[in-house]
Formats: sequence, structure tokens, C-alpha cells
Amino acid sequence: MLGKPKYKYNDQVSFKWNETIKTGRIHIVDSYGTFFQTEEPSYDVMVEDGEPCLYKHIPESYILSNVS
Repeated sequence: MLGKPKYKYNDQVSFKWNETIKTGRIHIVDSYGTFFQTEEPSYDVMVEDGEPCLYKHIPESYILSNVS
């Protein structure tokens, strides 16, 4: 739901990305989506599996779970 994200900064989450599952920490929360995706909140997730990479604008529906 816009304006009410399920996840917060520094939560560790797993998400779908090009037929693979990635795990990382939420770095940025876009509570109201982004300019091209306005249906749900999105997140920037830092994945540090090997070379660190920031995955940007991950829609909330792509997030599979909060990994504690």
C-alpha cells in the first residue's frame, strides 16, 4: 500500500531478480513508489554477495521475505 511500506531501512530481505533470489539489506525506502512505478512502495537493496551491488527500485511485491 502506498505510503505504508512493509519493510524499513536496514531490514534484511530476499527478493526475486531475473529468475534468481538475492538477499540484502534495505538501503532506501521509496514509500510512494518511483516516477515509473507508482502502484506500490519500492526499495533500494544492497546485496553484498561477492561484489557489493545496490539494486534500485525493487517493487514491494518482488520481496519474498524479511530475513532475520
